[in-house]
Amino acid sequence: MELDAVLEDSCARDWQTVTPDSVDEVRFAVVGLGWFTKGRALPALEKSDLCEPSVLVSSSAEKAERVAADTEGAERGITYDEFHDGVARDAYDAVYIVTPNALHLEYVETAAAFGKAVLCEKPMERDSERASELRDVAAAADVDLMIAYRMQTEPTVRRARELIAGGYI
Repeated sequence: MELDAVLEDSCARDWQTVTPDSVDEVRFAVVGLGWFTKGRALPALEKSDLCEPSVLVSSSAEKAERVAADTEGAERGITYDEFHDGVARDAYDAVYIVTPNALHLEYVETAAAFGKAVLCEKPMERDSERASELRDVAAAADVDLMIAYRMQTEPTVRRARELIAGGYI
């Protein structure tokens, strides 16, 4: 393996099998509007051709509405209690949970009860017992559960693996 060949397409998303014309856009309820959500997750969702942040969920209605007003694709902002009560559940297809990890389980339980797929920020939960419970809740409701751990698809990590396998490192 030549080093130039490994580095040539080091940022290619060759793992992506769908295009914006081949699937419907996924509308996310984004639960938790802290610094990571506002600085990383929402900008990424806004740029995506495959999904959008349609409902934003926070402890404060004012904050949720304010952030929603500044977020492309967001239809409304609601509180955590409103989320659990099912407010706006027709306005999203899946739930992206970006709360502190010790709170993930309660939002997965609600999303599962509504039949919504879940993307949960890492770590999965605060300990392995709660992580197992989170997994079991999603399985019992037959909803997809994914943890937002991108290292398997990160182009740089994949190329580093190729360098190691090719004997360069």
